[in-house]
Parts: sequence; structure tokens; C-alpha cells
Amino acid sequence: MCWHHSVQPLSTFGIMVTTEAQAENVLFGDLGAVKVTLPNGASIILSSTISPGFVIQLEGRLKKAYKNY
Repeated sequence: MCWHHSVQPLSTFGIMVTTEAQAENVLFGDLGAVKVTLPNGASIILSSTISPGFVIQLEGRLKKAYKNY
């Protein structure tokens, strides 16, 4: 079963991808976790080979999407 088919919202979400584009898609794509299953206050564990600058950018986007990030 894929994560986006989860019946319950996820409190913790782990991401292991290789590129920034993949991380972007997993979080913010059409079936992205932010749109589909991550509730406010969820934890995201990012284990990917992406730049620190991209992670800072993701943090800003997540803060806009979630009030309690």
C-alpha cells in the first residue's frame, strides 16, 4: 500500500529520494503528502542527497502550509 492510500493521517513521514525534484514531488506534487495525508504538526524525516539550501526552502514552504510546523 502506498503512503497516499493511508486511511489515517500520518504523524511521522520519512522521505528517502535522490533528487530535489523527487523530494518536491513527494511533498508538494498532485499526490504530495502535504496535500493528501500530513496533518498539522506532523514530523518529516528527510534522508536525501539534496542541498542544505533546498531544505531551507522546504522549511519555509512547510511553515506556510502548517501553522504548527
